[in-house]
Formats: sequence, C-alpha cells, structure tokens
Amino acid sequence: MNPNKKVLITFLSFVLAMLVIACSCSSLIPTASPPSNNQEAMPGLAGTWQDPETTDTFVIAWQNGQYEVVSATWEGTSYSITSQSWTGSSLTWSYYDSTLSLTVTYTTTSLSGDSLYVDWSYSDGTSGTETLSRVR
Repeated sequence: MNPNKKVLITFLSFVLAMLVIACSCSSLIPTASPPSNNQEAMPGLAGTWQDPETTDTFVIAWQNGQYEVVSATWEGTSYSITSQSWTGSSLTWSYYDSTLSLTVTYTTTSLSGDSLYVDWSYSDGTSGTETLSRVR
C-alpha cells in the first residue's frame, strides 16, 4: 500500500474516532428541562405576600405551569386583577385601586427566602421598589 494512502487512512480514522467520542460525550452533559406543571419554576414564590408600606396582601399560586395572583386585598377590600403575566422568571400583575383611583402594577425582580423584591408603579407615573414579606 502506498505510504501516502496509509497516512490519509490513519488521519481519517483519527478524525472519525474523535467525532464518535464528541457525539457520545454530548449525552453526558445534563440539560435543563422546564418544570412540569406540578414543579414550581421559582420554589417559594407561591404564597401570601404583604406590602409593608400599603399593607396590600397578595396570594400567588402555581397553577397550570405558571404563577398567578389569585387575590389582592387591602383591609378587607378585594381588588380584581386586571392583568397579569408570567415570563418564566418574573411575574407582573395589575389591579385597579378604587380608593386611590389608580391602577397599581407590581413586577417581581427577585426572591430571597421570605422576601419578595418588586418594582411597583401607579398609573399616574409614580413608581419605586418594595420588598414584600411572606405572611404564610
């Protein structure tokens, strides 16, 4: 056999072996899978949270693979949630506060134990940040 052919066959065999090894190693790397409908995306977000400044209380539940605000109350007054969305990492909800005659919007930014960090805004343009505390 021609020495050049031996070198070429050896080189192609080496490339083929490296390709087989590379393809088989990819199965060893764990891949993240989305949470199932029963597995919370952000464990601990579901619960009852209170704004210490306004005493507004929110109940967040994990339902059908997403978080939902199921109630918003203030001193016995219930507010209807006018809109909400879950992006996979942040929950935003709005409700109309008839006492203030304003729409109030909260957006979660992070969660640490019994502290839920949010951005808030009123429909008049006022906004800020707040730390909601877990009630239960």
